[in-house]
Amino acid sequence: MDQEKKQSKCNIHPNFNNNQLLFEENNIHPKICSVCAKKLTQDFYKIIENDEFIYADHNHIFSNFPPLEDKTIYNTIQNLQIKKDSSLQEILFEKVNNYFISLKTEINQKIDIVQNQFKQKLISMADLSQNQGDHFLDIYNEISSKFDIQKLYNEYSQDSEQRLKKIIKEKYQNIKSNTQKLQKCISEYQTINKINLKTPIEIQQKILDLIDQIEFFEKSLKDINNIEFERSKSYEQSQNLQIQRLQNRQIQINQSVDNFGVSYANFILDPNQKYIFRIKLQTHSNSDSFLNVGIIKESEKDNQNLYNGICYRERGDNMKFNKVVKGKNVFEGNKLNIDKEIEMRIDLAQKMIRVANYPNYENVAELQNKQLILENTQYRLAIELYFTVHKIIITHFSKVDEFDEKM
Repeated sequence: MDQEKKQSKCNIHPNFNNNQLLFEENNIHPKICSVCAKKLTQDFYKIIENDEFIYADHNHIFSNFPPLEDKTIYNTIQNLQIKKDSSLQEILFEKVNNYFISLKTEINQKIDIVQNQFKQKLISMADLSQNQGDHFLDIYNEISSKFDIQKLYNEYSQDSEQRLKKIIKEKYQNIKSNTQKLQKCISEYQTINKINLKTPIEIQQKILDLIDQIEFFEKSLKDINNIEFERSKSYEQSQNLQIQRLQNRQIQINQSVDNFGVSYANFILDPNQKYIFRIKLQTHSNSDSFLNVGIIKESEKDNQNLYNGICYRERGDNMKFNKVVKGKNVFEGNKLNIDKEIEMRIDLAQKMIRVANYPNYENVAELQNKQLILENTQYRLAIELYFTVHKIIITHFSKVDEFDEKM
């Protein structure tokens, strides 16, 4: 026992025990006194009492051991240990709930700021509108010579008649300039009082779409991540189609040669399910747009075209989707450059396919002849391209229980 006590005492500092561990990478001493250890290193976090190891149980977390590159890990593990009595569900619920509370607060604050700015602008516009209205009357009174004519009638004489004729003749001589003055004033007045809701509605829809994309768990990805597009195996130059997944999860398809190419989704549409697809259509310097989006029979997907089947064709000479439900036809006709997004809704059970411009839903058209959708027939979503300068991007895919009333 005396020998063990002697060994536990420091030879240099006999009043101190060798009860410390120094664990610098090139300076390791399993048993050393605290005085010697502090002389050998300036990093006191590399010193631990031997007893801390001797009596450490399963739940003990060392604050600086083993050596790690990221020093915050020790505290993280310690905090997780403290919170182990709280269920994971409670922790996650609190974090997600706090996120949405913060989101609502910040959105409401931003809306209040923009709304107040609009109110102030509306007040100034009202003042400007009033001034413009007064200006309009001033010009009208000036070019009509209303008050001069009033005076002539109130003081009517033989001379008044000649002066009245002269004034009215001048009005005919100045008919063009007077018309332009008043038209300009009316146009300015109408511009001041005109409100444009198109852009705010577009922004509103984009905000709602962004909120729909909020995701907390990678293992619960949006439906668009679960679909792929395949090349038709035998039809024309389908093998030359280029299909790639973009960073924002969207799917881009374009043709690498000027020839017909069909691509279809990697799943068969469920006749008892409702689907929503959003597709960007892009063309450059070619009026013969030839962008087709629709459904193709399972039996024909690898050896038939799409444009003779059930499809929306951007060029507009395909008359299958010309039953206008709202606004006017969705297609742009022979427009040189097209950069637009459409939404297609499919309900095979009801033999319904609708197409609308997105996000405004101003123009909505549907399949004219619903009997083209055959019962007991399997279909896939499909696209068809021809020109290399054209591009189709699948931006959204979802399955819903019921469609909303937007289209």
